[in-house]
Amino acid sequence: MRRKIFKQVKLSTKTTLLFGVGLTAIAASCLFLTRHFFLYNIDLIEKSQVLRDNYQAQAIIELLVEEQEERSYDWAYWDETYELVTKGAPDYRKRNLFYDGLKALNIDLMIILNREGRVIESVIAKKLMNADGFVKPVSTELKQDLFSGSGLQPYLDHAVTLSDSLQRSRSGLVSVDDEIWVFSITPVLNSLGEGEVGGWLVWGRHLSSIFPSHYKKVLSAKNTIQIDHSVKVIVGNNNSISAPLVTLDRSGEHLSARVSLSDINGNPLGVLTTTEPRRIYQEGNRLISRLAIVLFAVAMVIGGVTFYLFRLKVGRRFTVLEKGLQSLAQGEYNSKMKVDGNDEVSMVSEAINQLLSASSHTRDTLNDVVQKFDALYHSSNLGLLMVLDGKIVDTNKTMANILAYELEQHLIGKTLQSLCPNDRSDVCSIEFMYQAIRKGERYFDVELLSADERKIACKLEVTLIHQQGEEALILSVKDISKQKVQEGIIQQLEQRDSVSGLLNRQSVFTALRPALSTHVTDGDNNKLAVLYIKLERFNVISGIFGHQISDSVIKHLAEVFSGFAPNCLIGRVAESEFIIAMESEKNIAEPDLCAEKIIQHMHQPLIIDGVEIDLSVSIGVVFVCSSFKSIDELMRGAEFAADRARYKKSRIQVFNREMVQQAKNHLMAQRDIAKAIRLGEISPYYQPIVKSDTGEVLGFEALARWSHPVLGAVSPAIFIPMAEERNLIVALGEQILNKACAFISVLNQCRAQSGLNPLSVHVNFSSPHFSHDSLVPFLEDILTKYAIRPENLVIEITESMLIGSASDIIHRMNMIKKLGVKLALDDFGTGYSALNTLCAFPLDIVKLDRSFVRQLGGDPKGEVLVRHIVMMSKELGLVMVAEGVENQAQKNTLVSLLVDEIQGYYFYKPMSADDAFDKFSYGDRLVRKALLQIIR
Repeated sequence: MRRKIFKQVKLSTKTTLLFGVGLTAIAASCLFLTRHFFLYNIDLIEKSQVLRDNYQAQAIIELLVEEQEERSYDWAYWDETYELVTKGAPDYRKRNLFYDGLKALNIDLMIILNREGRVIESVIAKKLMNADGFVKPVSTELKQDLFSGSGLQPYLDHAVTLSDSLQRSRSGLVSVDDEIWVFSITPVLNSLGEGEVGGWLVWGRHLSSIFPSHYKKVLSAKNTIQIDHSVKVIVGNNNSISAPLVTLDRSGEHLSARVSLSDINGNPLGVLTTTEPRRIYQEGNRLISRLAIVLFAVAMVIGGVTFYLFRLKVGRRFTVLEKGLQSLAQGEYNSKMKVDGNDEVSMVSEAINQLLSASSHTRDTLNDVVQKFDALYHSSNLGLLMVLDGKIVDTNKTMANILAYELEQHLIGKTLQSLCPNDRSDVCSIEFMYQAIRKGERYFDVELLSADERKIACKLEVTLIHQQGEEALILSVKDISKQKVQEGIIQQLEQRDSVSGLLNRQSVFTALRPALSTHVTDGDNNKLAVLYIKLERFNVISGIFGHQISDSVIKHLAEVFSGFAPNCLIGRVAESEFIIAMESEKNIAEPDLCAEKIIQHMHQPLIIDGVEIDLSVSIGVVFVCSSFKSIDELMRGAEFAADRARYKKSRIQVFNREMVQQAKNHLMAQRDIAKAIRLGEISPYYQPIVKSDTGEVLGFEALARWSHPVLGAVSPAIFIPMAEERNLIVALGEQILNKACAFISVLNQCRAQSGLNPLSVHVNFSSPHFSHDSLVPFLEDILTKYAIRPENLVIEITESMLIGSASDIIHRMNMIKKLGVKLALDDFGTGYSALNTLCAFPLDIVKLDRSFVRQLGGDPKGEVLVRHIVMMSKELGLVMVAEGVENQAQKNTLVSLLVDEIQGYYFYKPMSADDAFDKFSYGDRLVRKALLQIIR
């Protein structure tokens, strides 16, 4: 029925209806396609942005994990930590594990395990309401969670089975009590990174408390971490973690990028979610919806008008044509069609006019679309510039705000090159941008000049368009100045020493490597010089005055070095060691002059917080040449020269070719000293001390000697400072004391068999050894072990060891004297302060420095001074011993001055234990030999 009705409709009506329906379909299709592609591109932009924000959050977490693992090596390769896990250190926790220390390391938890995985020390930081903090041992529950199958235990179980050479550190995330931590576990080795693994060092940082709250200024979007151990890790074809999954929430107002996180064992841990509001998409959707309503209304009006006009004008023509065709079909040829030859042309012209009318309406509609897009253009959160022939022809308000212009019109008409600083004008050239676009490059980091001539760091995106038949550029500009500031702060923390503000060791080495390569390759010898500066007795300053004063000293030195060496590379490479690298093209003596200025400045007293600090440095100067194959060789040469400088009056030593082998020997000694102490290869030699008037031997001074299998005899002036720097001096002192007590015990037993008087032995103590908490118990054990009469043991200390809290030092000395052990002041003769020392401290013996002995016989003033010192010592009831006696005249003078005892080459040189037994035991040779085997 409907088909019959439609067939009865006239052709004019059909044509009109089809024309109206077709016009409506075209309008609807254009609108649909415009909306689809417009919203599709906006959707892609927003998804790209949320992905970038998600990658940024991932990068921060990865940076925290990697940085913690790298920093843990300093503690894991610290000899004191190694001693803790292998031998035990009762005072380790007191000295190292405190709240400020953990916060300085940017960690909240530290656990130290021995080789079997047992916890030796553990501590966790807690913060109070008043911003102070404290530390306490890690709870048993937390340890159980941490060392469970989902924590660090799988790594430990595997590490225990590995050989020491295969041990590696590991770091990652761990979930503890629904909180996420960053943990690193590092094998504990000695400072050389050699030997057996003593245990493991575990560092933890509470990630949930700092992420993302501490990084809001860096992060561009909202980030959350949700713990979910059941989450599935999505992997691609290459078995790697795929890109984050972008999802749309139910309301359609936010986009989220979700990526799965794995824990330290590679198991699922949770999900990192980055959320961005869909502002641009929603605004675009609203604009398109409004545009659809307008277009629909316009299309309906146009359709109605067109339908009416078509029926009025064209339909009438079709009626005439129908009648003629009907007559022709019916064979009524006599009926002529009243149609001129112009009717069809008129009809076609009218149709064209109608199409042109429709086109006019279409242009109006497109103008409306352009206006809507223009509104979006000016409301963008990005600065936009349209550049034609190198000039700015259009911009938006955001761009004016970025560059601090009051109105957009102030930017229009300017050349693009005028917005760039002179040193970066090439980036703003049109030729450069077109070349970059041809290469597929669209993104650039540039600096643009603001209205007040400030440089604004910006991210630039370039898009090529066609404007009025010519090629133009659309520049999308984002202000990243705040981001650059944050990056600068992070870079500053990574590259600078936190106390001095100078470059740290890693940054110094990184900066010097290309310079070393350039100078060596070009044969530019003696043009680059390195000054290696060692601050002496800095550990004494820290121990006496505390870290606040010592930090002030470091800051003061940083200012001094920067003042004497401006525009030079300056860094702090160790606690009390600094580097200055300078070019000496104009004046080859410039490094020496700089070193001399620093030495002269150190002669001036330094007062910090009312405390006068006496500073001294030794400086090694090295000129870069082809002899140095690496930065490590250069640094070793500079450090060796600095060590040699301490024995020179000028305190400056220039590294020369003759020192190359010495430096290699020095490095070999540094490498082997720990092993030598561990194997007991450093042994005491014994120099007799005699009664001045009779020459009778009263005792010995035990002097440490090291016979290296390759280097031969190594001077104590070399290996004792090495032991101090590497915290081995206490172990060395205990070893010498142990051997000396064994020697004197056996010697006195042999002498007792021959009816001879017992002899004493003097042992030199270092400052760390004398102040060690276990000293008094160790002395008690030694006296008991070797059955020594306490008065036959004399401990020699120096005056510098008595600086500090006098009450604490006197208490320690009295504790030693209660054992019956005697105390001697070595190297006496430093002026009035030394005389005060004799009165202030409970001493038994005073050893006159050899510098006074050298003056005897040639300097009457020196003899007078010695006479008064001897008189004062006798009045105080002290025994006076003169060191360094080398000739008869010195001996006679000292006897006349009533010096009690004498020591020096005039009587005896230092001798081995075997030689001392041969000369002074007088016992049965077989007994002596058996006893000597025991003490060895």
